[in-house]
Amino acid sequence: MEEVEELLNRLKTTLIAHSYLTAKNNEELLLNKLQGLVTNIKWSPVDAADLFDVLLKRFESTTTDRSHLLSWMLNMLHCIEINYITPSWRRQQGKTLIELVRDRTVTDEDLKKYLADDTEKQLDEILEEIRHQKLNQIDETLLDDVKDIVSSVIKDLSSHKHGSQQSGLKKDLLRICQAAEETHFRPRLTQMVSWCIMALSKTGQLIQVGTGEGKSCIVAMFAAFRAMRGEKVDIMSSSSVLAQRDLDEWRNFYNILKISVSCNINKQDKDSKECYKCQVVYGTVEEFAGDWLRHHFHRMNIFGQRTFQCAIVDEVDSLMLDKGHHVVYLSSDMPALQHLNPLLALIWSTVNKYTKIGTKTTVGQTYPFPHVVLENIKGKDVDEFSILQMAEDTGILAKGSVNDLKRNPSLLTEKTASVTANQLAKFFEAVERRFPSCQFALHCINNDGAIEELNKGPQKETAERQRVPLLLINGGFCQYMYSDENSIQRAVQAEIEHALHFTPCQLSQDTFSCYVPGFLSDLVKLKLKVWIENALYAQTMRMDHEYIMEEHGIVPVDYSCTGVVENNMKWTDGLQQFLEMKHECKLSDMTAITNYMSNVGLLQKYGNQIFGISGTLGQQTENETLQKIYEGIKTCRIPSFKRRKLFEVEGVIVGDEKDWIEKICNVVTAKTNLTPYRAQRAVLVICETIKRAKVVHHALEDKVLNKKLYISNNMDNTAIFAKKLEAGEVIIATNLAGRGTDLKVSDQVKRDGGLFVVQTFLPKNARVEAQAFGRTARQGSPGSAQLIICPSHLTKLLQLLALIGKHRSLLENIFNDMLVYRHLFVVQFRLYQKSLSNEVSKSLALKVLTKTSDLGIKTLKDARNDSVEQTLASYLECDIPKIKKEEELFSQYLNTLDEVYKSSNKPADSYLSALNEFWGMWLLTNFSENDSIMDLKNKLNKDLETARDKLRQKQSPSSNLHYYTAFGNELREKGHLAESIEMYTKAIQEDRCWAAIAYYNRAFASLTLQDKHQEPNCIDLAREDLLNAFKSVELYCEQIELTRRYSTQVRDLHSDSVTRFESHMIARHNVLLYFKANIIEAMKKVDRAKDLSGYVKVEESLVYFLVPLMHFLPLAVLSAESLTTIRSRDPLKLLQLISHPSCDILNELRCLESLGLTHVYTLFPVDGFFSKIRRLLHF
Repeated sequence: MEEVEELLNRLKTTLIAHSYLTAKNNEELLLNKLQGLVTNIKWSPVDAADLFDVLLKRFESTTTDRSHLLSWMLNMLHCIEINYITPSWRRQQGKTLIELVRDRTVTDEDLKKYLADDTEKQLDEILEEIRHQKLNQIDETLLDDVKDIVSSVIKDLSSHKHGSQQSGLKKDLLRICQAAEETHFRPRLTQMVSWCIMALSKTGQLIQVGTGEGKSCIVAMFAAFRAMRGEKVDIMSSSSVLAQRDLDEWRNFYNILKISVSCNINKQDKDSKECYKCQVVYGTVEEFAGDWLRHHFHRMNIFGQRTFQCAIVDEVDSLMLDKGHHVVYLSSDMPALQHLNPLLALIWSTVNKYTKIGTKTTVGQTYPFPHVVLENIKGKDVDEFSILQMAEDTGILAKGSVNDLKRNPSLLTEKTASVTANQLAKFFEAVERRFPSCQFALHCINNDGAIEELNKGPQKETAERQRVPLLLINGGFCQYMYSDENSIQRAVQAEIEHALHFTPCQLSQDTFSCYVPGFLSDLVKLKLKVWIENALYAQTMRMDHEYIMEEHGIVPVDYSCTGVVENNMKWTDGLQQFLEMKHECKLSDMTAITNYMSNVGLLQKYGNQIFGISGTLGQQTENETLQKIYEGIKTCRIPSFKRRKLFEVEGVIVGDEKDWIEKICNVVTAKTNLTPYRAQRAVLVICETIKRAKVVHHALEDKVLNKKLYISNNMDNTAIFAKKLEAGEVIIATNLAGRGTDLKVSDQVKRDGGLFVVQTFLPKNARVEAQAFGRTARQGSPGSAQLIICPSHLTKLLQLLALIGKHRSLLENIFNDMLVYRHLFVVQFRLYQKSLSNEVSKSLALKVLTKTSDLGIKTLKDARNDSVEQTLASYLECDIPKIKKEEELFSQYLNTLDEVYKSSNKPADSYLSALNEFWGMWLLTNFSENDSIMDLKNKLNKDLETARDKLRQKQSPSSNLHYYTAFGNELREKGHLAESIEMYTKAIQEDRCWAAIAYYNRAFASLTLQDKHQEPNCIDLAREDLLNAFKSVELYCEQIELTRRYSTQVRDLHSDSVTRFESHMIARHNVLLYFKANIIEAMKKVDRAKDLSGYVKVEESLVYFLVPLMHFLPLAVLSAESLTTIRSRDPLKLLQLISHPSCDILNELRCLESLGLTHVYTLFPVDGFFSKIRRLLHF
């Protein structure tokens, strides 16, 4: 009992001291600054107490007025903090900070100047730091060579010699440095050392150069060196903007050295060919990979004679690790895959019928109770009315209800309206007694809103008799209950399969059946489970988190690494389409990838000649991963050219999101407000997602006047970089403000501590964290940073660790006298300041500073780093082998294409299209990570040979009717009408349900073939074909309506506006209506000719004449307004232009064209009298 009382007294004392110390007082701030030396600059408590003591004595030696002691002390400690002065720091004369403070001949102003004044490091100091860096793979001999080369070049540069006596690398470096000095500046020692290490490396070399240390200069210097040796150099930047910027910045440097240079961004085919003739090409990995695919897959000869000789990769860790598995592919027209849209809409509608109740239970759609009973007593000779009779007999339906329902089944809802969940439970118990194999676990929602089980009996489940969980609802309805994802997916799949039909088949009259062409059946059966999983995942994804909505649709965001809005990326396996339906955007068609190149695959083509540069190479695990993937690569960390002054404020884990927002606001306002010891600072707040950045921006609305959002690379962000950040300015950003962003601050801000970075989340890995903190304390300037973490933003495991850390800290505080000591220190300091005491105890200061550091952040970072190790291990074991397998298979397919082009100088478009689609579908349906590469290659080789044999015989290798239509069109274009009719007939035989275009084309090919000599039988057959075409177009229209209906079942019913999804569906439907109108008109003309015993004259026009010209007027206006955009070749603006609603009709006509409707026809009946005369004259 005494122990409990003592514990309570201690807790009470602690809370009183805490409440006193959390008041806003400068003494507490003084303690925090002293504590910051220990926790953030690694001063020992003894050294920090000594520093406090000597500062106090220094003040006493200068004045007897103690009233301004606190402000003076804060000012001095702030100066020490922002210049990151460690106990081992020494001024050039050799004195430590404590020795300088003790030196009375050094004025306060001189002391501050000494602390702030850092000169550049000397060559020996730089090399010594490289020598002692644990992760560096640099031998002593190489360092000796570096010292020799750099020393010699510095001497020649200083004496303005031209280096005529130099040779080898010394001569090269001197020439390069002179060119850099003429156009920009003399390269720093660290830049020369970096150049030497890469130039002396016989194999690939990755170097880490701190942010703001001049990476673009090192890249240009090394690229020039390799170009001077006659090699082609490819420089890969992390973004197109940076690639173009670096080229423009260093173009004159290359010109002086007579090195040709270009950039591959936004180039047309002809310009790209010229670009790759240059010695040095800047660009992005996506552009290099895309151009490689255009060269090898589309046979456009982009590269000419250029080979992979040397790659220099900027932000190399991001491209090789974070984005190593990213794949670039060129879009391929696969019009047949639009047949999957109704199925995707059905999946989306179905998964949205499943809703979560509580945290563990999901319920499906609502069914009347007879439906559920019948479904669970399969095989019994029982119908719906038998079940209803049971309900009447048990009293839940009024007498005579069954007879009424037999006459009018629609009365069921009315008849069961008064049935309660409890009454329904008794009925189900009666069902169980009558059908013992049918057992239910019955639940309802009680008055508290919780799920309550109604039949908790001792029923035992067996393999043959399992209880079916049901939620009973007042009104006679039930919902199936599910406790895990797998059971939900199985239920959804069962519903989908019930409504799904593969053609050719008998079409039903209901409006809920989904029809998919039979040639896609293998794909659907293989992928249906994946599509359902992605539909469920799409429900959980959040806008302004994983994606944003742009004018051109749903766009992914790389929120965890770079914050970049990835305009040219789309999700696969239906996820893109589900998100489009979720937000009722324009619906894109699924694609099958027929060509691809991963970042890893592209870089490996350079063998051991990959050179990379980054501000963050990461830890040993990352380095080892890179060395296992890329041949012979080594790493080296280059020291900063000046001592880095980054002061990391101890991170905090707050309670919840409300506390998180409040803490961020408090930190930001504290840094942007004046204090007794400094002026305002500038602040960069980095948030994990766009949504959270907007939340923080809103929270700071009234607290900070001068603030800007930097959350999307699609926005005009010039104002953010147009000038230096001034005191009091705040930028709220995503990771977009991390890697590659150079924020300048004014001299005033630098003097008061530089840019303060607030990282508001735990980054994905230490490299992303270092990139964020790297926005400040650049080039020897001061800067600070702090982590503020909200547990609810973490994964479940990290949330648990944060909670454990929080409770542990609370317990430590209860059994720790630290707060009491702090209270005593503050009281003692105040008494001293008021001259009521002559001492502030150094021993008391030591006790205060001997604080146990908060382990919460460290625990989270350690767990995060462990997770990174596991991710990298999986990357090596799973992702890399998969990438290699796929690329080996693609390489084999390229070999097949080589054979095709050799056998035929220019293969027919239909042949290539069919072969490409076959390959794309083969990859989707046959690739397995578990199969050996040899088995996969053998199967691919065999299947490709079979496909080519079929194509030689004018057969579709995948039984795709649309390719027979395409074959027929090519024959018709060449004038081989009889052969084209055979191809259209094959298309019809494959699948009459979707053969609208084949029927249509066959009708007009037949009429054209006989021309003026059309027999009555020919006209009859043509009319029959037109009628069948009309019926098939009806199916297309019905499935579009099905897509629209299923997709919009989950929309906001209160909205009357036409969504982008609906406008797109309307355009697609309207084009088909015009097609139907054309068919109807043609049938009328055929009937007219038949009545006249004559023939029909056929005139053809391009498919674009199918719709009236008025539909193209908005497009014409838009094109006129967008001439500047078209000429600019800006990919984003062109994407937005193509996706504009005014282009929908044109895009749908192109879609019909790709399905085989290249022309539309107009018929003119000719009177039989004139027809007979012509026939007589002919004979």
